[in-house]
Amino acid sequence: MSDEIKQEYMQFNNGTLFHRKLGTGAQKNIILLHGWSFTSRNWKDVGAFQHLGDLGFNVYAPDYPGFGNSDPQDRYAIKRGDISRGTEFVKDYMGHIGLKNAYILGASMGGGMAVMAALDIPDMVDGIIAVAPAWVEDQKDRMAGITKPVLFIWGSNDNVVMPSLGQQYSSIIKGSRLEIVQDAPHPVYIDQPIRFFSIVSDFLRSH
Repeated sequence: MSDEIKQEYMQFNNGTLFHRKLGTGAQKNIILLHGWSFTSRNWKDVGAFQHLGDLGFNVYAPDYPGFGNSDPQDRYAIKRGDISRGTEFVKDYMGHIGLKNAYILGASMGGGMAVMAALDIPDMVDGIIAVAPAWVEDQKDRMAGITKPVLFIWGSNDNVVMPSLGQQYSSIIKGSRLEIVQDAPHPVYIDQPIRFFSIVSDFLRSH
């Protein structure tokens, strides 16, 4: 296994897409989706690649088009409150890097995209870890149809996406799991990374 996190620019649709990846030679894959005010750099900074690589995953983390080092693209354009084009990006990104299926771990905006992917392209999704997923309240009626493994993680002090939504979502999705990290804010994985990756590791090992 290589412990080198590679940084790559690729031609993607009508622009340049930047991503980070850790190839372990494993059979399992996981994609990390960042939040609105973040980039793939944040996953690197909290040690996500090493933690997930040690669990036997190939790890991929793109900068969403228009964020970080990736060009904006009309095809995937999003705005606060509307991430409807996120699924199309996930599908195209996976196809571009040659993945037929993967787990998806996303935070806030990225967490919302993880939920949307589980709804819209379930055959490509092995399971999702949604960290305080944003902008999916209007999808509650559809969430009961999610059959893949689902883990929700929230900080108890999240004042951006209320933890009560996690309780609602987890009650709708049969077999899903909700973990509330005490005294943590919205970016719980940055504030309490040790606790966060303990929860994530337990979930992934159980599946």
